Amino acid sequence: MKTQLFMAVLFSCFPALVSSTQTQAYSSACSNGHPGIPGSPGLPGPYGRDGAKGEKGERGTKGGKGEVGAQTPSNWKQCVWKKGDDRDHGLLQECLFNKMQDHTTLRVFYSGALRIYNCNSCCKRWFFTFNGAECSGPMPIDGLIYLRSGSSKEPLRTRHMEGYCENVPRGVVRVGFNVGNCARHGEADAHSGWNSVSRIVSSITLENNYHDSLMIKVETNICLVSCPGSNGVPGIPGSPGLPGPYGRDGAKGEPGPQGPKGDQGQAGLKGENGAQALSNWKQCVSKLYEAKDNGLLKECVFHKKEQNSSLRVFFSGALRIMNCVRCCKRWFFTFNGDECSGPMPIDGIIYMHGVRGLEPLRVRHIEGYCENIPRGVVRVGFNVGNCAGYGNADAHSGWNSVSRIVVEEVPAPQK
Repeated sequence: MKTQLFMAVLFSCFPALVSSTQTQAYSSACSNGHPGIPGSPGLPGPYGRDGAKGEKGERGTKGGKGEVGAQTPSNWKQCVWKKGDDRDHGLLQECLFNKMQDHTTLRVFYSGALRIYNCNSCCKRWFFTFNGAECSGPMPIDGLIYLRSGSSKEPLRTRHMEGYCENVPRGVVRVGFNVGNCARHGEADAHSGWNSVSRIVSSITLENNYHDSLMIKVETNICLVSCPGSNGVPGIPGSPGLPGPYGRDGAKGEPGPQGPKGDQGQAGLKGENGAQALSNWKQCVSKLYEAKDNGLLKECVFHKKEQNSSLRVFFSGALRIMNCVRCCKRWFFTFNGDECSGPMPIDGIIYMHGVRGLEPLRVRHIEGYCENIPRGVVRVGFNVGNCAGYGNADAHSGWNSVSRIVVEEVPAPQK
């Protein structure tokens, strides 16, 4: 009897166990039980994966013009005068220069009239001093005039002497221009300056400076917490749920609206002196003494860093031709074996018309810019050869003084 009663109750509450006709008959007689006690909240699920990267927002409105930054001053000075000086020895003029840093190089040049007079096989030398001593980094900066047979001759000409000194400490530097005797030669009548302005120019060539920037990255993490579970079935309160699975990638966000233009900020504090552009230059110096009449005299290997820059080059040293009439020799620069074609060669000549026996051995300066040299290693050569339309002649390059080739990489010229 008890078994029959249990089966009747079982079929009445679980109509799926009987036929469809019986299910319809008993379904209306079975009501829902009382709601069970809510289950405890599940444990927080793990972090969802990062959503897709949103689109780049629209570019903001151009801000107002900022304050002009502080400029690093160019450090140079010239001392000029207009007078003749008959001294044969000693300091002719001094120019005080304030050198700001230890590891910069000092560039100096003199431009003005010089001569020796009324002597045979005679020579005088003009040279720079720094705080009373000649340059030793790497060699002195000097020039000379020599007369082989010069009685009644007075070769008063404008002359140019230039060079770089690399080991002058910072502070006040007394840059002096001096005259004296050439090695292995006695006294001669010198004259410095005449009927024109003479000048000493001092400037610094800077080393590379570096500017460091700092970038800070900020990351934000978003934490997701699972929702409480739904009501449990009637019965004993459910156990805490297991951690949920990883959430799917979030949908790609829409670009945010453009924000309004902000107010112009206050002017910032005056910044530090800006970084200096790299100065790329080199000098090759020697006591050149070369009797060659044709060919390469000296080569200076230079590393050019930029493709569209130009090269400035100059030679400073003693040159001459000798013992000929209506004769000419030409000195010129080559770059990797070829003369400059951008725009034209860099050269200089000495010509004698009808003075057999004269030997015009003088300090000479030949300078120019070449604009079409590719970057990389450049072999800068200083050469001697014949002038167009003239035959050979007796040339001499360098004598009793320092000769120098200077090569400098400079920006391209204005168009």
